[in-house]
Amino acid sequence: MVANDVIALVRNSTSIDEYGDMKNVDISRNVFARLGSIGQKEFYQANAVGLKPEIKFILADYLDYDDEPFVDYTPPGKQKAQRYRVLRTFRSGQELEITCYREVNPA
Repeated sequence: MVANDVIALVRNSTSIDEYGDMKNVDISRNVFARLGSIGQKEFYQANAVGLKPEIKFILADYLDYDDEPFVDYTPPGKQKAQRYRVLRTFRSGQELEITCYREVNPA
């Protein structure tokens, strides 16, 4: 497997700032991955229950994933990373597939 993309696995945490106020912070770490495709069957099954899988990342080692709920990915030619929410994971041997969708933030 050639993992030629870098993704950031992200989780939220709460910390206390220097003034004693609690604030939410993102904790992220970069891992190598390759892009996979969403299969037609998988897409339509998810769509039937209101989910819209958009992108799949494949990690060479399932141990690289620690139940992070978000993935940040910067597509080629783009300057800004897009945030995806993890829909499901699937382990196949040593590899781990992470299927994600993009959340729409209300304006």
